[in-house]
Amino acid sequence: MLKNIMPPLSDFIAAALSGFSQYFNFRGRATKKEFWYFVLFWFLAYGVVASIDELALVPVVDLTELPGADFLPFAYLDSQVGLLVLLYRPLTAVPTLSVTVRRLHDVGKSGWLSLLWVLPVPVLGWFWLIPLLLKPSQVETDAD
Repeated sequence: MLKNIMPPLSDFIAAALSGFSQYFNFRGRATKKEFWYFVLFWFLAYGVVASIDELALVPVVDLTELPGADFLPFAYLDSQVGLLVLLYRPLTAVPTLSVTVRRLHDVGKSGWLSLLWVLPVPVLGWFWLIPLLLKPSQVETDAD
């Protein structure tokens, strides 16, 4: 049973490390597995950071009071955030964007479509972006 657990765990760790080691790499490709393991890592780490933030630190910002708060999806889940969450989000924004761009390249689409995470309206663009990110990889050609 342990043999069945180790390959996915090592793939998960490799995807998380790859996402951060390629922090500013917007060229190349990211496989479906690499992308979705990175997203899983992001959510798990966010859960840990948010839990520590909630239990140990005093909230410093009420997200509902910020301009454009209607467009912040996480503001609906927990509007009171502390310093750890405020640091986590911008520190992980670039690697999340870069792995999304590389994943879009892998399915033969422009990396500019990654802007659908936030434009035209957060969450609305996700309905178009997520199916693209779920597509199988395109065969790599010499032009890639």
